[in-house]
Amino acid sequence: MNNGSGDEWAVVFTAEGAFIRAFDHESPMTPYRHPDRELWPGLLDGIPAVFRPQIEEPAFGDEEGQFLATAVLWRLSGDDRWHAGEGITFPHYPPLRGPYDDNAPDDSGLFEILLDDIVDRYVEDYYETEVDAAVVEHVVAHHPLTDVVVQALNPEMTVARLHKDIAAIGYSVAAMRRRPRTSTASAAR
Repeated sequence: MNNGSGDEWAVVFTAEGAFIRAFDHESPMTPYRHPDRELWPGLLDGIPAVFRPQIEEPAFGDEEGQFLATAVLWRLSGDDRWHAGEGITFPHYPPLRGPYDDNAPDDSGLFEILLDDIVDRYVEDYYETEVDAAVVEHVVAHHPLTDVVVQALNPEMTVARLHKDIAAIGYSVAAMRRRPRTSTASAAR
């Protein structure tokens, strides 16, 4: 999920387990609070080696390849619970300021969408614009992308223009129909 405003999260499922990463650009735990963009102390402490490739994943980094995260969770296949960095000391966070505020300094509140009906929540909250629920259902069901689906979400976008992003997340694209070629003989008829 990328809300287009600098906040994002991803869930990666592997044979070894699951890895979750969130990034809130305004969080007090953001790497941008520090000139060297260091991760919050303890964020990755204790992460199993099988999840280290996720830290190197280009899709989870900035333009220079630096891993960006304000929350990291993992669970090995045999675990009975989720894990987070050992010894994290969370920063003081101000009290709630309004109905859409949360008080999680790492912005783990981004994950609330996973607890609700994702289609309804996305249609209601995303970009504060009207979105066709049928199109969101299409994407949530992982049906292949088409220009019709992409343009229902953003009229100025095409599958071709999203090629790099689509490839980065491994999403499928509908096979493009090619127009039949006409030979010069049939074209002369």
